[in-house]
Amino acid sequence: MSRTLIVGDVHGCLAELDALLVELEPRAGDRFVFVGDLVDRGPDSVGVVRRVRELCARYPGSACVAGNHEAKALRGHDRGVPGRPWTVDASDEDWAFLDALPLVWRDPALGAVVVHGGFYPAFFEVEGPVGDVPADWRRSKTKRAQRLQRFLYVRQVKANGNMLSLDQCAPEHDHWTDRYDGREGFAFFGHDPQLEPAEPLVTPHALGLDTGCCFGGRLTAAVVKGDARRYALVSVPAYGKYAEPLRL
Repeated sequence: MSRTLIVGDVHGCLAELDALLVELEPRAGDRFVFVGDLVDRGPDSVGVVRRVRELCARYPGSACVAGNHEAKALRGHDRGVPGRPWTVDASDEDWAFLDALPLVWRDPALGAVVVHGGFYPAFFEVEGPVGDVPADWRRSKTKRAQRLQRFLYVRQVKANGNMLSLDQCAPEHDHWTDRYDGREGFAFFGHDPQLEPAEPLVTPHALGLDTGCCFGGRLTAAVVKGDARRYALVSVPAYGKYAEPLRL
């Protein structure tokens, strides 16, 4: 049976990604889906982008959703403003790949949806189902596009269902997964690193796959066959601590 291999935040950790590929033993018929944040913090962001490009070309149906770090890098690139050191080594093909990343990926047959940060109740109350995301979601200034863009960043939500900014997050607030009823599918996401311990965040309708590789944790993938809720986990330890955990 073919497998969908959903990989957590890589953040420039190419050696760990290659080690994870060894453990996953990809074969014909498999496909990869990355939850975003391929870049920044780790030692080889360009190498990770190119490895993911290779995997997407080699395994039909593979994809990567945009993360907030890709969005930030693209904003600088659009303005011609130098960003992190890796950005000067990125080729036109690398930038084109990042620019084309979708906001969400879904497979109704698996009952799965992949998003970098997550969903928040107020979006559904105002906009209804996510539905089709316009190709210009990153650059659009419409209210709907601005609400969609928050999917890159959400971790916790207010009582009224709106997203909390990171500096407002506190233990008393609900994580978005506490309020998510699975309406868009079983959600695989990243963005919210789990470090103590470095294990995925398991919830009834979603699975968080950011296990803090760039912070010395682990790089984790979910292996899905046939039903998103029936997954296996594969992970490898980080080879080093490349960055300190930050608020952003």
